[in-house]
Amino acid sequence: MTQKEMFGGAQWVSAPGCGQPQIRGEFVLPEEAVKAEITVCGLGFFELYANGRRVSEDLLVPAWTDYEDHRFECNGRAVTDRFSHRVLCLKYDLTPFLKKGKNAVGAVLGAGWYKKIGYGEPKLCWSVTVEDSSGATRVFESGEGLKWAQSPVLESRVLFGETHDWRLETPGWSEAGFDDSPWQPVAVVPAPETEFFLQECPADAVIRYVEPKLIKKFLKYSIYDAGQNITGWPVVSAEGKRGTKVRLQYAERLNKRGLLDSTSYTYKHSRKKMQTDVFIADSAGREMHPRFLWHAFRYFSVTNNATVKTCAVVHADVPVTSSFECSNKTLNWFYRTYVQTQLFNMHAGIPSDCPQREGRGYTGDGQLTCGASMMTLGAQNFYKKWLGDIADCQDKATGHVQYTAPYYPSGGGPGGWGCAVVEVPWVYYRHYADKQVLRDFYPRMLDCFRYLEDHSENGLVTSDQPWAWCLGDWCTPDKIQIPEPLVNNYFYIKSMETVKKIAVLIGEEGVIPLLDSRIAERKEALVKNYFDEASGSFAGGIQGADAFMLDIGLGSEKTFDDIVKKYRRLGMYDTGIFGTDILTRLLFERGSGQLAFDLLAGEKKTSYYTMMARGATTLWEYWDGRKSQSHPMFGAPVKYLFEYLLGIRQTESSAGFKEVLIDPVIVDGLDFAKGHITTIHGKIAVAWQKQADGIAFEVEISEGVAAVFKFGGEERPLQEGVNRINIRESAKN
Repeated sequence: MTQKEMFGGAQWVSAPGCGQPQIRGEFVLPEEAVKAEITVCGLGFFELYANGRRVSEDLLVPAWTDYEDHRFECNGRAVTDRFSHRVLCLKYDLTPFLKKGKNAVGAVLGAGWYKKIGYGEPKLCWSVTVEDSSGATRVFESGEGLKWAQSPVLESRVLFGETHDWRLETPGWSEAGFDDSPWQPVAVVPAPETEFFLQECPADAVIRYVEPKLIKKFLKYSIYDAGQNITGWPVVSAEGKRGTKVRLQYAERLNKRGLLDSTSYTYKHSRKKMQTDVFIADSAGREMHPRFLWHAFRYFSVTNNATVKTCAVVHADVPVTSSFECSNKTLNWFYRTYVQTQLFNMHAGIPSDCPQREGRGYTGDGQLTCGASMMTLGAQNFYKKWLGDIADCQDKATGHVQYTAPYYPSGGGPGGWGCAVVEVPWVYYRHYADKQVLRDFYPRMLDCFRYLEDHSENGLVTSDQPWAWCLGDWCTPDKIQIPEPLVNNYFYIKSMETVKKIAVLIGEEGVIPLLDSRIAERKEALVKNYFDEASGSFAGGIQGADAFMLDIGLGSEKTFDDIVKKYRRLGMYDTGIFGTDILTRLLFERGSGQLAFDLLAGEKKTSYYTMMARGATTLWEYWDGRKSQSHPMFGAPVKYLFEYLLGIRQTESSAGFKEVLIDPVIVDGLDFAKGHITTIHGKIAVAWQKQADGIAFEVEISEGVAAVFKFGGEERPLQEGVNRINIRESAKN
């Protein structure tokens, strides 16, 4: 929509020189309101009030987008790519809040990403439409008649902290009749040059509370443990008189002396760089917490002039729509910990890499984990919003897809990151059967391929933008040795194979011969540059290189046999974020589910078990625990717990789990497994239990799902509802 289509004649306003203002206005209703709604947007974030009450408990709205044109620099170079732009707006029902006579509407603005990135100062626009009991419709719009004052939030810096001075609180400021004569008139400012949309993705919310435990008390401050790594904030109350200054700092871990250690996100511990809040109380008992950001922490310190009331867990209001449990404690931990890590990385409408250091929507991390996220969470509207961010961050001229969506100067690679423009729409379609997404993204996919062609030499993707990194895989246990061109060509070929499927679905089959020709050329280059015929291996099989190549149809049976021998001998992963996912799936797909299970549940150094044994409550960025303690990317293989150990897989022609094959992989070391997913048709649940004379299965199928059970070389159709099947020992695989 245009500005006029979204807001009519409303004007954007700001508070000159104020980063976190509160803005108010009044209007008169001659009759009672029968229906009233407000369309509103406050950039970066806003809280909305009417007649003294908060209109919604939504947090961190509107969601972060590429708001409008902005000039970026990366590694000292100007970014020449040009993006599309969107601003999201909220619509709320005001009917319960309004009354006959004078009414007031107010908003508190927070800087958010809008100011952090440098788009500009916070600004606000609203339009109130009221249908009253007389049948008349009245419209009240923001403009020069509004007034502003400094809110108690003096400073708000996403990923750093807030400063509040509650002595600036003005009781009744959002009520009708409030004396705002000391307040200043707003400035009317230009509307963002952008497209406007109503926000459909879930806002952040306080999801639950956890009770922190006091673990150390010093003369001036105390340290608390929230019990797990979370995102959100502590709620504290001041004990002292007016003017008491309370200070909080946050960390994901403690050092050997039991003090806060910020190295997981500041690299070198620095109290000055730690996430820090400062609250100045207006009276004893004042409850205080941040309002326009979140913190990522397990441990926090608070000065001893405050009482810690609780800790609020905050993230996007996305439900967990799955369950998984088995007889192996590592896999139970893996499922549970991935889900929590993913949720703690869902803020302001983006799936982030980490919630404490960057908080950005990396296209590499996002495409890698989108399948696990959609499998385990009710995330359809969340990812539909992020699809828009991926579209926005593609350069209109070259087809280049950025490393983050929305764009923020960052590192990545043209394949594992840029090919998100193919992978995320495809996975979205497979989960939600929305073919329009494929139609919308199809030309963008071809534009991305054009970019990859332009950055290739002799059949290999070898370069990226001048300011870019051109990564291949990432976060391998040892120094990255797998060749970047091998990885980037893998993603290019894999994406072209996916686009061939999409072309058939949307009636664009004419592109297939061209893609087949390019695929053949790319495969030939990979064989020429990396394949050793004597060993049957690519790039020496380093860090899963053979798994990448086998997954696109290269190599031989010997190549696969050597993979099996290698990882049986090694007994653990040696792979990065992409290789770990590819290797695990390849083993399951090719009948080596036992080895895939052994790697997932293994207890050697590079393993999920090691994270668990060292007390991790969220997944780490690196296998050895360096840097961030909350990165979901290594959680991508969680989907294989459902697809293989439970056996819930779609047929090749299915979307939205319309046609399902229940084909569990039974492995040594696992006595039972059970769990469920929630599809657009409803619940699909599988449970199996080993018994003395065989295996007992229970499969629940929802209406609208055509399901077949496969085991021991036999197939049988399943009925809607609960199906119970007992397989005797002689019939097992």
